[in-house]
Amino acid sequence: MIFMFILGIAAPVYADERNDGGYTSFVDNNGKEVYATAWQVQVGDQCLTADNRRYEVVNISGNTAYVKFIGQENLQSYLEPEQRPSRGFYSLLMPRIANAQGGKVAIYHTHSDESYVPTDGKESILGNGGIYKVGDAFATALQAKGLQVDHSMNKHDPHDNSAYDRSRRTVMQLMQKQPDAIFDVHRDALPEAAYRANINGEDVTKVQLVVGKYGPTGKQIEDYALRVKAASDQQHPGLVKGIFFAKGGDYNQDLHPRSLLLEVGSHTNTRAEAERGIALFADAVPTVLGATSGNPGNVGGTTGFGSKGSGMSGASKAIGWVVGLLIVAVAAFMLVSTGSFREAGAKLKQFGTTEFANYFGPNAKWRGKSQQSNDRDKDKDKEDDHRQQ
Repeated sequence: MIFMFILGIAAPVYADERNDGGYTSFVDNNGKEVYATAWQVQVGDQCLTADNRRYEVVNISGNTAYVKFIGQENLQSYLEPEQRPSRGFYSLLMPRIANAQGGKVAIYHTHSDESYVPTDGKESILGNGGIYKVGDAFATALQAKGLQVDHSMNKHDPHDNSAYDRSRRTVMQLMQKQPDAIFDVHRDALPEAAYRANINGEDVTKVQLVVGKYGPTGKQIEDYALRVKAASDQQHPGLVKGIFFAKGGDYNQDLHPRSLLLEVGSHTNTRAEAERGIALFADAVPTVLGATSGNPGNVGGTTGFGSKGSGMSGASKAIGWVVGLLIVAVAAFMLVSTGSFREAGAKLKQFGTTEFANYFGPNAKWRGKSQQSNDRDKDKDKEDDHRQQ
């Protein structure tokens, strides 16, 4: 009995997609719909909208989830310092997430039947869903940026709540190649307009990120998702529809700290739009993983941290900032303690001439005595040679 209780606590509680063909609208206290998802929703779930407003579900009635506003998320803090609009001192205090120093990406599909009705003819094709071709488009776009991609074609049908148990074996196989990031690519089940977008003159579908908060890596995955959205927002504003944070979800994200579930369009969108959307989303991946492309067609490989192509490493930059801040702090202290720039300069000059002279003086005397001793030894050797002759 105790064993079953412990097992029940340890087992993941998946919050899967709804299987009744419906979806849930998130409505704020003004009666306005702020978000929508076809995932099963429970009280405590959260969402981040396209404009980075965060909400939490407080009550559910039928197909409506009533939410409270938590706050505006500042995603600029999740960008690298050199990518932020303001590169002042305070930008250094913003949180950062460790980069993965590599360029390996794994892609798989838990729901391998998911398809796009306007293109594929129906929303579900067992074992051969249109979602595979969207995964191919994602892989091709990543490879064009020099990343190594392992796209699994494993099937996990049927489309039920046990699909994640079956796809878990696929994730463990992919992890043997030590990828820097893993993406489980899906499509949503909302009306067409929810995902339709036009970016750079192209009709595309938006992309939704899904984070499972149940597992031990929930907070880490959340920070990673925010960083991915920040990078995508900077390159293609409006491409990411938002992030759904499922309180009871895991989605195998406990297996890898950079594992995300992507919803690429809906079954009501065309697959061509989804393929174009995921190709644009791929632009954010090298930025987040720390692998940069030397040029748009960098098929020869990635440029890692600290290389000639990417510039100074993060550690080198950090050391430079520390030294620079230390110099500024010392100068500020001298100015405050002396009261003027002239007095501070004189104090520094005195320190340089007196303190360092006192330090190096004994060493110089020691070196002089050592040299005199060596000269005496040489003279003695010459006398001995002369006598022997």
